[in-house]
Amino acid sequence: MGDINKLNTLPDLMRKCFKMGLFKIIPNQGLNKDKHQEPIEGNEQGDVVSAVIGDYGRWQLLMTFLLSLFSFPCTFHIYLPTFTAKMTNFWCRRPDNLSSLPLDDWVNYSQPIDACYVRLLPAGISAESIINNTAPILDSFQKCTEWDYDRSEVGATIISEWNLVCDNANLTVLAEVVFLVGVGVGGVIGGWISDKFGRKRILMGMMVAQSALAILSLLVSSYLQYVVVRLFMGLVSVSVVYAAFVLSVELVGGPWVTIAGVCNFFPLPLAYVIVSLLSMIMPNWRDVQLALTVPGCFLIALWFVLPESPRWLLSVGRTQEAKVILEKAAKFNNKGSVIDLDKMLSLYKPETRKEEPSVLMLFKGNLMKRTFCLFIAWFSMTIAYYGLVLNIGKFNMGDLHMTSIILALVEVPAIAISIPILFKAGRRLPIFTSMVICGAACIASELLSISFNEEWVMIACLMVGKFAIATTNMMLPIFTAELYPTIIRNLGVGASQISSGLALICIPYLWELTKLNLHLPMATIAALSAAGGTIVLLLPDTIVSSKENTRQSASSPCNGTFTVTDDRGH
Repeated sequence: MGDINKLNTLPDLMRKCFKMGLFKIIPNQGLNKDKHQEPIEGNEQGDVVSAVIGDYGRWQLLMTFLLSLFSFPCTFHIYLPTFTAKMTNFWCRRPDNLSSLPLDDWVNYSQPIDACYVRLLPAGISAESIINNTAPILDSFQKCTEWDYDRSEVGATIISEWNLVCDNANLTVLAEVVFLVGVGVGGVIGGWISDKFGRKRILMGMMVAQSALAILSLLVSSYLQYVVVRLFMGLVSVSVVYAAFVLSVELVGGPWVTIAGVCNFFPLPLAYVIVSLLSMIMPNWRDVQLALTVPGCFLIALWFVLPESPRWLLSVGRTQEAKVILEKAAKFNNKGSVIDLDKMLSLYKPETRKEEPSVLMLFKGNLMKRTFCLFIAWFSMTIAYYGLVLNIGKFNMGDLHMTSIILALVEVPAIAISIPILFKAGRRLPIFTSMVICGAACIASELLSISFNEEWVMIACLMVGKFAIATTNMMLPIFTAELYPTIIRNLGVGASQISSGLALICIPYLWELTKLNLHLPMATIAALSAAGGTIVLLLPDTIVSSKENTRQSASSPCNGTFTVTDDRGH
C-alpha cells in the first residue's frame, strides 16, 4: 500500500485540486446514472499539465535549454549589420599612375570638398609634383565612380562591395528598413499561423527557411538581391524567436514560467559577443555570414527532440497527442505512472470558440485596451533600447568591437536581476520603474554634458539607462505573453512586433533631430521611455495575489501558473 500511495492517482490529484478551489465540485457525480460531468469553467479548472509532469523537472530543463538555442541564429542575423553595414572612411580611388602617391596627399589634392567629387587631373601629372606642391590645380570637378575604403576597423562590407556611398548612401538604411518591415509583418503572420498550426511546426519550418535564406545571402550578386533576402529574413527571424519563447513558457508551470521566459534571453548578449569576435577575426562579410549560418542548420535536427506544446494541444482538443507527450515527460521527470490519465484529460474541456484565431480577436473586449497599451509600450521600449545602443557608439567609447562587447555584457546582470524583481514586485511596477529610470538617465546625460565636459560622466549615465531598459526588454515579453490567452498568445506576442518594427524603422532617422537641437534625440528617447512606462500602469498585473497564494500549496501537483488572464489550464 505504501508504494501505491506514492503514485499520482486520479483521486489523490483531484483531492488536492479540490482543496485549492481549482475544480468545481460536480454535484451528484457518481450518483447519476449517466454520470454526466459539468464543464469546468474559468480558472477553476486545474492545470493538468503541471499536475501530471510537475511545474519544472529534468524534462523541462532540457527542453527550455534547447529552445533557448534558437535565439542564437536569430540574434546573429539581426545584429550582423552592425559590422557588415558599418560606414567607414572612403575616398575616390587613385588612378594607376598615382598609385605610389601617399593617401593623405592624394585626398588633400583631389578631394578638398568630399569623396563624392574628385578634381579633374591635368595631363602629365605625377606623384612627385603633387608631393612637391608643384602640380597645377584645376577648379573643375567630376563625380567619383570608384572608391577605396578604410578597412582598419572592419573588413569588406556590403557598403564597400556595392559602393553604397554618396548618391547611394541612403540604400544602406533601406536594407535595414526593409528587414525591420519584415520583422513587423512576420510577427503577426508567424504568430497567427503558430496559434493555428502549432508552436513546433512553425518554429522548425521558420528555422529551415531562415537557414536557407542565410545560405542564399552568401550567393547574392547584387544589392537588390541582398535587400530581397533581408526582407524575408526579417519575416522568418522574428517568428522563430517568439515561437521558441512561447513554447518555452508553455512547457513549465508555477514560478518557472517567469524563470524560463527570462532565461530564454540569456543567449542574446552572448550572441552579440560572438558576432563581435567573429567580425574581428574574419575581414569579409560573407565569411562572417557563413560562420554564423552553420549553427542554425544544426538546430533543424531538434525536430526529432522537441515536443509540441501540450497546453496548445489541449486548447485545440487534441487530447491524445498531449497525452503521449505528458506520459513521456512524466517518465523523464521520474513522476511514475499516472493512473487514469485519460479520465484526468477528459475533465479538461477545450475552449469552445465560434471563430478561428485572427488578428481581429486582439481588438475585442478587454483585449482591445491591452493591445493598444502594449503597442505604445513596445514602441517606447524599442526606441529607448535600440536608441541607446546606437547613441553610445557616438561617445567615442573606443573600438567598435570592444564597445559592442561591453554593451553586451551590461545586459547579463540586467537579465539576471529581472528574475527576482519579477517575483518580488510583479510585472507592472518593475517595467514602469525601469523605463522611468532609463528616461531619467537620458536626461541626466544631457544635463551633465552641459554642466561637465567629462565624457565618462555621460557614459556612466548612458550605461545606467542601458541597464534599466535592458531589464524592460526582458520583462515586457513575459508580461505580454501573460496578458493573452493560449489560443491567441503567440498572435498577441507577435502583433506587438508591429510597433517594435515601426520603432526600429524610426531609429536611423531619430538622429536627424540633431539638426534642430543637439539634445533633442535623447530628450525624445527620455519622453517616450517615461510615457511607455506610465501606460503599462493601465494594464492588469498578471501575478496571483498573496491572498490567493496562501490558499495554494506550493507542493501541490495542481500548482500551475494561474494569472488573471492566463488560461494555461484551459
